[in-house]
Amino acid sequence: MRNPPDDHAIAVWIWPRALPLAQIFGPAWDGAEIRARFLTLTGQWHARHPAPAAAEAGAGPRPGQWMWHPPAHRIYDCHTYEAEDDWLEVAIRMETVDFYPNHCRLGASLTIACRCETTHGAHTIVETSWRTGGPAGALDALTAVLRYTDQWIANSQQPAGWRRHAGLE
Repeated sequence: MRNPPDDHAIAVWIWPRALPLAQIFGPAWDGAEIRARFLTLTGQWHARHPAPAAAEAGAGPRPGQWMWHPPAHRIYDCHTYEAEDDWLEVAIRMETVDFYPNHCRLGASLTIACRCETTHGAHTIVETSWRTGGPAGALDALTAVLRYTDQWIANSQQPAGWRRHAGLE
């Protein structure tokens, strides 16, 4: 991700099959059906987007790996669409909601490179966020989040188009 958390150094790239879902999200995530559905959804996410450019060059995650951030009980992944001097990034994340036991927060964002002087770095063009209880609801929400990202990228994978859409030209 272009803007990782400050304690990003303690996060690791890991295959979805190896993620300790029960440790991250709670014991209800330990079932075989839950894991199988999660793996199906993460596989669909990977299949819908190209491998990150860094992975092709050997610097970064391998295609299909997710970032696990243990202290925050968070997993996430992103795909970057690069153009000349510009980029567009679609990211999804899942994390626990500490103040609600057994709840997850899921979200996705579409971010574009920023050239302005006030908030230099990136602008979030569109995002969605869900809070759910239990693994079945979280996986339903993840299905919806994947649909949203599909719709965003179906409109355009070109940063310039999204820049115009957001009025950043």
